[in-house]
Amino acid sequence: MARKLTVGVLIAALAASTLSCTPTQQGATIGAVTGAGAGYALDRHHRTRGAAVGAVAGGIIGGVIGYTYEINKFCPNCGRRFHDSRVYCPYDGAPLQQVR
Repeated sequence: MARKLTVGVLIAALAASTLSCTPTQQGATIGAVTGAGAGYALDRHHRTRGAAVGAVAGGIIGGVIGYTYEINKFCPNCGRRFHDSRVYCPYDGAPLQQVR
């Protein structure tokens, strides 16, 4: 019974990850779900603790990976890349352009 419930929760969380707004949120959700599943499966004696530790680690790593997908602007002068929220290069003041 607990195994079916766990699988159901994991599937629901993965489905919910597609509804997240940004790549960072999607990466964090997918990472947390994957980490929780792996932690649950690998820690036979303390499944709840294993799932919790896996979820935290997976969420952090997934969020960092998702954040890298949001870095989609670059400076035409110096070539550095920046997060989508930036408008001007902080190094030389040039207007940033979208990565194609």
